[in-house]
Parts: sequence; structure tokens; C-alpha cells
Amino acid sequence: MIYVGMDVSSKEFVVDAIDQRQQKIFEGRVVPSRAGLRKLVSDLGVGPKLFAFEAGNQMKWIALTLMKQEGVQIHVVHPNEVKWINQSSGKTDKIDARKLAQLARGNLLPRPVHVVEGRTRQLREMVSARGQLQSKRVALINTVRGYMKQEGVSLPEKFFQRLDWENALEAKPLGSTQKVILKSFMGGINALECSEEEITEKMIEIKDKRCELLETIPAIGKIASRVLVSALDDAGRFDNKKCVANYGGLAPTIYQSGNTTNLGRINRDGRQEVRKVLLQCAHTIQRMISHDARPIREFFERIEKRRGKKRAVVATARKLLTIAYGVLKSGVPYDPMRLRAFA
Repeated sequence: MIYVGMDVSSKEFVVDAIDQRQQKIFEGRVVPSRAGLRKLVSDLGVGPKLFAFEAGNQMKWIALTLMKQEGVQIHVVHPNEVKWINQSSGKTDKIDARKLAQLARGNLLPRPVHVVEGRTRQLREMVSARGQLQSKRVALINTVRGYMKQEGVSLPEKFFQRLDWENALEAKPLGSTQKVILKSFMGGINALECSEEEITEKMIEIKDKRCELLETIPAIGKIASRVLVSALDDAGRFDNKKCVANYGGLAPTIYQSGNTTNLGRINRDGRQEVRKVLLQCAHTIQRMISHDARPIREFFERIEKRRGKKRAVVATARKLLTIAYGVLKSGVPYDPMRLRAFA
């Protein structure tokens, strides 16, 4: 086995390869292209090879290119899992590549990042793009609020959810300069909203039996189901529901020393889109009165009485995630009676 550590950047890939006896096989720089990677694999010779590199914005094409090469395995590492590399003294691209190769040789690499393909990859990319458009639109809205505050005008919390918000904004007592500025921002907000709706429609057009299973869960709609499928993909890759909660950014941080154990805020290292959509679903559960939603709503109400509404929302979001995990793993639609049996 040849162990290859690769430090990825936009200009070049720094590569360090060693064998099982820790003898250096290759050390150098590779052009960041598909042809460059294929040549690297060829130059390393015959035999199995394990490539280790950190996840980043080039992960997709690098992983798919290497996976097509005969005898090549990949191990994509989350940057947060190898913080000691970034914090060590004498950090260079060459040292980073060497450390990844040595970790791979010693079987000390942290859990690999799951690389999705096919329809799931399409969903994940659309979910990511939709999230980016949402964040840009919200940023523009907050900028408009800031301009209005400078003029002494405070907008209601749900002002931009009104259908006539543009007319209402133009009716505010503002100077000509401010109106020109706000009109340009309004054009940007509308354009982003149209683009967001277009991607949402494309997401819903993607059909998947796993989405249909998830939509049997109360408060999980077409968008939420596709966000969950794009993130979880294969439910069998998780050991248990605690791993799923941690992956979804809905598990509490833990500090333990001696006989002291403290649970802190939820872990924010997980997938943000999962946490965001499930928190919205948890708010929806509070208002649902259907028979199917009753066990989850009762769970929310029990937590709310003991710990308050905010913690109850987070706990319910985690509950929805673990239910989704169970549904995907078993392939059986949601059944409120089974959930009530474990309440």
C-alpha cells in the first residue's frame, strides 16, 4: 500500500507519498487538474494507493477523479478533525501533506467525509446554492433595515413577508437619494428571491423514494425531506442515532473531567442546513393537532415545561432527526403508534 498525503490549493497540489516501511515514494507538486491527478497515480506505479486530503471547495472533482482510477482509495478528512496540523509549529504545505501520509500509514486518520454521488449529489449542491441565495437575500434585507433606521424609521419584524412590502417601503418619508438606494436594493432582493424559487422548484422535481418516506413524518415537507436526504444519504453509514444527531449539529457539547460532566450548547460542527430546516420543522410541530403529530408535540410540551421553549425546540428538532434516521434505515413509513410505545 502506498499512502499519499495531498495538500490542496487552487494553484497547486503538494503531494507526499510513503510506503508501508515509511520510505518516501514521491515528493513534489502536481498541477491541479484531472490530467495531473491521473499522471500522479500512474507515476506512483502499480499496487493499491490511499489518498488522504482535507475537504474543501475542490473536493468533488478531486474525489470523483481519483475514485475512477484503478487501485485507488480516498480518505477525505474534515478540517476540524485535524486541527493539530493547522496549530502545529512550522506549518507548510509540504509538512501538511507529509503528516496526512503518515496518519494514513498508521491508520490514525479521523472519520472520512462522506462523498455523495448521483441524484444525492445534485440535491446537495442545490441545497447549498439555495442556502447561499437565502443568506444573500437576508443580508440585503438587513442592509435595507439599517438604511431605514438611519432615517428614523423602524420596520416591523415581518415587514418583508408582506406581498406589498415594496409599495409600503416607497411610501415611507425618505429623501430622493435614499429612495434611489433602496430601489436598487429592492431589485437585488427580488432577483435573489426569484433565483431561490427556481432552485426550489428544481429540487422538488427530483424524485426519490427516501423523500417520500420522510414526508410521512409530521412537519417534514418536500424541501425538508430533500435537505435530509442530501445530507444523510445512506443511513447505514451511521452507528446509532447519537452519531446522526452529532452529524446534524443537534448534539450537546460535553465537558467531562473526573466525576464532573457538563452538557453545553449544541455542537455547531455538524451540517448547518440540517439544523436550520429541522428547527423550522420543530416550530411547526407546536401548531399541529393531527393524530400523527401528537406524540412529537407531547414530547415538545414535556420538555418545554421542564426546560423552557428554546431548549424544547432544539430537543424536538433532534427528535425529528432521529425519527428520520429510523425511517430511512428501516425503510418503513412513520408510525405514531411505534413512537408512542417508546415515549
